[in-house]
Amino acid sequence: MGNPYLLGFLGSLLAGITTVLGAFFIIFKQEISEKFRDISLGFSAGIMLSASFFSLLSPSIEILNELLTSKFLIALTVSFGFMLGTVVFWIADIFISDDYIHKYLIRNNNNSINLKKLWLFTLAITIHNFPEGMSSALGFLTGNIGNGLAVATGIGIQNIPEGLAIALTLLISGYSKKFAIFITFLTGIVEPIGGLVGMLTFGFYNLILPIGLSFAAGAMIFVISKEIIPETHKKGFEKEATTGLILGFILMMFLDIALG
Repeated sequence: MGNPYLLGFLGSLLAGITTVLGAFFIIFKQEISEKFRDISLGFSAGIMLSASFFSLLSPSIEILNELLTSKFLIALTVSFGFMLGTVVFWIADIFISDDYIHKYLIRNNNNSINLKKLWLFTLAITIHNFPEGMSSALGFLTGNIGNGLAVATGIGIQNIPEGLAIALTLLISGYSKKFAIFITFLTGIVEPIGGLVGMLTFGFYNLILPIGLSFAAGAMIFVISKEIIPETHKKGFEKEATTGLILGFILMMFLDIALG
């Protein structure tokens, strides 16, 4: 079966690397349509949403059923972890302010509004890669290697179009291909970091692990609702983005059932 902690790190690392894989497509593709971008983001949201339920909350409840006899305590524990995940990432979102964007990331003042949107989008992807990496790693600690493999595979698949979207957006904004690939690499490397943090924080005590799983679910649901879905509904492609979300949800559900 292998060491679940090593598998967890490798799973989150491989999921992060696929973000960079998507970035390399800018060598062949010089532009990306708003429709494709919204469908891709919707697809990512669907995978994250499905993983939150089938690969995180459900195993969390199963583990707690073996540890606790009180249904009330089980519900309370899962709810606590979920709420903690949303609160932590809500606070993180607050600290990424407009002042931070202008001070550290905007190169010039000629097109500051568009550049601000570009870096906000990039930071949003970076933030949501952290709970994705945590989810990829913690899935291997549930005792079901297939569950971890399903999460890592699903997140890895949806990271490819995300990486392409980031790299192309940077390229269109005047940055070089090397810089675009490098920034995309930085957003992807957040995933194994999230995996390590997740395992170190939640992986060494039976009662803490289900809290960690629900924490990751809460963090992902927050990012889906706060960042991804609103972003896909700005350009008039709501139906297309919703179709992408449904397809992503089905793919992740299929992987979880088939591999779990």
